[in-house]
Amino acid sequence: MKTIKIISAVVALALFMAGCEQSPWNTDELSENVTMAEEEVASLKSAEATDCDVDAAKFGGHLMKGGMMAGGQYLFLGRNFPPCATVTVEGDDFPKTITIDYTEGCTGRMGLQKKGTLTIEMSDTILNEGAIYTVTFFDMTIGNREVEKTIVFENLGQNDEGNWEISMEMLSTTTFEKEGEVFIIVREFSGIQEWLAGFDTPETADDQFLINGSGTITVNEELKFERTVTDLKIDRACKYPLSGIIEITRGDETMTIDFGAGECDNIALVTKDGESEEIELNACKFREGFNRHERHMKNNKGWW
Repeated sequence: MKTIKIISAVVALALFMAGCEQSPWNTDELSENVTMAEEEVASLKSAEATDCDVDAAKFGGHLMKGGMMAGGQYLFLGRNFPPCATVTVEGDDFPKTITIDYTEGCTGRMGLQKKGTLTIEMSDTILNEGAIYTVTFFDMTIGNREVEKTIVFENLGQNDEGNWEISMEMLSTTTFEKEGEVFIIVREFSGIQEWLAGFDTPETADDQFLINGSGTITVNEELKFERTVTDLKIDRACKYPLSGIIEITRGDETMTIDFGAGECDNIALVTKDGESEEIELNACKFREGFNRHERHMKNNKGWW
């Protein structure tokens, strides 16, 4: 009888251990602090929520005349322009100003509600080398984020492969609250868009381009990170970046976000200190099973 009880206990323990091995890590016990990787993919998602509208409107704007107002599936804006946004144009000739109005609230490509307005000041048609267009946000809220942003684009012409190259200088301030903590994040970025397809059409579904460049991220005026973007490929037939690397550095600590080798999927791989974790690009969170304690961008070492 004693032997049977011992065997039963061993079997029960084995089943318990197998159950533990198969169950995902309980993340309920882990704090929801903001990591730099999660903030980075959330920033990319927030930017794309308006970038695709801007690219459609700046193309439409070089054809539209002053006083024209358009929205939805208007000829000059392409079939994918959100019907909840309105575009107006000031000026028949260049320079001219285009305004995109989201004041009633508008949910578009990335599923984030946008509210506010932005302007695109164009010095010339976008198809002319040397054309400069400046994008400015006014009272803009994207999802749960308040965003102030100015971006200056310049058409550098076509490279040896025949691809249009556009320089970009960006300054943005994003404010949001999480877990009772307010974050004010300032981003500066200088880079180049190399357009592989879609630059000279109003549609956004055929847009493909690479982004390369570098800049800084400053958090609450106290933390400063360096950021380098290498061959980040955007194909708007997919909601997520297809490939490329973003490297974020502070001091002697470096983290990389790898978007893969070209597949349209919801996952990127984050690597730091020789260890890797998967992050979901739509939710902007690490996948279930991310079991690193004391994770926060304020950490000097470890998983920030």
